[in-house]
Amino acid sequence: MGHDITALVVAEPFDEVAAREWDVEGLPLGRGLRLVHISTAYASYQQRVRRGGTLLDVPDDFPSVFPREAVLADLAASVAGRAPASFAVIMTDYFGGVGDQWACAFLDGARVPSVEDINGALRALGVRPDAGLDEFDTVGLSRHRRTPEALDRYDLLD
Repeated sequence: MGHDITALVVAEPFDEVAAREWDVEGLPLGRGLRLVHISTAYASYQQRVRRGGTLLDVPDDFPSVFPREAVLADLAASVAGRAPASFAVIMTDYFGGVGDQWACAFLDGARVPSVEDINGALRALGVRPDAGLDEFDTVGLSRHRRTPEALDRYDLLD
């Protein structure tokens, strides 16, 4: 079974009205976090409509499809109700247990340079794993296997 998501992880409380204005949904995870599915096309579209050309501080060796648009910090701040926000941008590409993952964590708007994977990003956001689990499974990310098809419409707008 595959795991292929691109998303933001933001802390609660979560502003549902702001989420609707951004055309996203905040799915509850464990430990007071929300998962906000995005796509590369969604981020590109929102950047063009709302922000301009600035980029997040993302490692150079991340794949070209990893969202870098600074508008994602605006989205995180809007749904979290505070700016600058603390959030993570995560991406997975697994099938049958083989694949890759990428993650960046931002605390109060600044990237945490020591983050190397999703577990590290979740740790930066304050997650401590339950006994016998890693951070990924502690917050229930394994329940979210794919980016929703509803975001496919941004492929046409980008």
